[in-house]
Amino acid sequence: CPGSKAFIHAKCSLTATFPSNTCEEVATEMIARINGENAWVDPHNGGVYTLTSGGPTSAVLTTQRVTGNKKYTDLQKWTLNKEGSGCQVQACSESQVTSVIDYSTNYCDLHNLYCGSQDGCPVAHSDFKYTENFNSCSQNDKSQCVVKAATVGGPSECKKVEVQQDFDLDKYISQKWYIQQQQPTSYLPASQNYCVSAMYTKRSGGLFGYTISVDNKAFESDKSTKHEASICAAVADKNDPAKLEVAPCFLPTFAAGPYWVVAFNDEEGWALISGGQPTVPGTNGCRTGTGVNGAGLWIFTRQQARDDAVVQKVRDLAVQKGFDITVLNDVDQTSCPQ
Repeated sequence: CPGSKAFIHAKCSLTATFPSNTCEEVATEMIARINGENAWVDPHNGGVYTLTSGGPTSAVLTTQRVTGNKKYTDLQKWTLNKEGSGCQVQACSESQVTSVIDYSTNYCDLHNLYCGSQDGCPVAHSDFKYTENFNSCSQNDKSQCVVKAATVGGPSECKKVEVQQDFDLDKYISQKWYIQQQQPTSYLPASQNYCVSAMYTKRSGGLFGYTISVDNKAFESDKSTKHEASICAAVADKNDPAKLEVAPCFLPTFAAGPYWVVAFNDEEGWALISGGQPTVPGTNGCRTGTGVNGAGLWIFTRQQARDDAVVQKVRDLAVQKGFDITVLNDVDQTSCPQ
């Protein structure tokens, strides 16, 4: 790997195999994309690549990618070896700042320089067939690598989401919540859209300063196979207490993901929750990701029994806030185990 100045940092190491293309062909296409030939633009939020060493016939290439917002730089190293009539590439990308969760950015740093139509990627000249095997790359969500253009009727850019004003955290965590609709994520797939609930309780700050314990429960369709996760939360911004952050309790807060209370009505018993600012254009609004951090959209109610009028009210509010609500699936809250 290229190395990093940060002791704790995110990275991705993988092997990409191209059975029908030589290493020179692979390297030539990668360099063409780096140079922006045929108007190629990095589909992962417009990052900018630079070739720092090597060329089309080199066995080793090194590159760097600066994020589209120009805040972060990742370094990559590519080792190309002939395999039969094709090419095998050992590739590694590493963040240069302290990080644990990177929303698959290091994976996309690599993937987007060779991926093609099989994964919906734009190409400069050549469209390859390839396979990927991960050596050390736990965050490898392909959906994060290509930020697609807005659909017909969708937004050209995402509306800034405002969270609940005058938020009362004590009232919010005072009772159990039942989830009526939710967006699928990597840790909460659609197969677990049964009897989903969340219970929040106060805790002492502990080593990392988390002040809330969260007990999440979900079931599969048989309503006996239970998935349970206990995590921790804390207010991320004291000036905006409706913006919280959540993570497994053993992780420091810099590795936590956003948990925003977009809207909350204690008297009517409902809440709209988002995994942070939506950034992906969709149908008449934007959505968050589908991985771990920065992912998810939920409609909570205090009552377990579904009230369609309440659910529709919160859905309408989500649209007003700028969310693509086509990502929401119903949660079955009937005949749930006690």
